[in-house]
Amino acid sequence: MEKAFGWIGEIFQSLLKLFPWLVIVPATHGGVAFVRGHRIKEWKAGLHWYWPVVTSYRLMTTVRQTQMIQSKVVMTKDLRTVTVGALVTYFVDDVVTALTKIADLPSDVIERSQGAILTEVGLNTLAEIQGDRGEFNKRVTDRISKALNGYGVFVLQAQLTEFAPCRAFSLSGHAAVGQYSLWTGF
Repeated sequence: MEKAFGWIGEIFQSLLKLFPWLVIVPATHGGVAFVRGHRIKEWKAGLHWYWPVVTSYRLMTTVRQTQMIQSKVVMTKDLRTVTVGALVTYFVDDVVTALTKIADLPSDVIERSQGAILTEVGLNTLAEIQGDRGEFNKRVTDRISKALNGYGVFVLQAQLTEFAPCRAFSLSGHAAVGQYSLWTGF
């Protein structure tokens, strides 16, 4: 009986798309409406009417956000191996660019930030980084800002959350001891 009336619900849902709908964009968000799939219209915080049959939309948080950058092992200018992790704080200042040019903004922020951090660490010696951590964080922030230029975000700050000398070991994916095969998980 349920399947017999399921098609009535589908027809009703299709008919509802012919009427305008109201969308509330909160003060902490911004949005983009894609009218007829190609015309882009920015939605600021407030009430917006749209016609579902020809318009789709996406909302995004625009207020202050943080991304934890996973620790990586990198070599400094003086050939010292260190592990580096960071925290990047930013906000979205151009929601149209952030939603129409980038598929997944948080993962792109992580990827571009990690590359910028590893580059900056590689250009400095361990003593230079440890000598003035505040100045180094400013240089990292500037490098990340340049890496994210054109992504619709403004970087407020970047700071190292983990920084320590280390020793790096490389394990191959497969090893054998006698007649037993070992798997390292990598």
